[in-house]
Amino acid sequence: MSTHALGQQTVARQVLAEISGRAADSIIASTRLSDLGLDSLSRLTLAVLLEERTGRPLPDEELISVRTLDDLERLLRLAERPA
Repeated sequence: MSTHALGQQTVARQVLAEISGRAADSIIASTRLSDLGLDSLSRLTLAVLLEERTGRPLPDEELISVRTLDDLERLLRLAERPA
C-alpha cells in the first residue's frame, strides 16, 4: 500500500472520528457508519470534509453505497486514481 493511500485511510478515520465524536483508534475497518450514528446530514458533512481534505470529489452515487470505514477507504483509493 502506498504512503498516499495510507494517508487517505487516516483522513477517512479522522473525519469519521470528528463527526461521530469517537476516538479515531476505536474506529476499525469493519465499523459501520450507522453504528457511528451517521445520518443523511452527517454523511453529507463527511463527503464535504473528505473532498476538502483530499482535494478529490467523491461521486454521490458511490458514496451512498458506503457502509463501513473499509468501504470508505476503498472509495478514496479509487478517487485518487487518474481518470
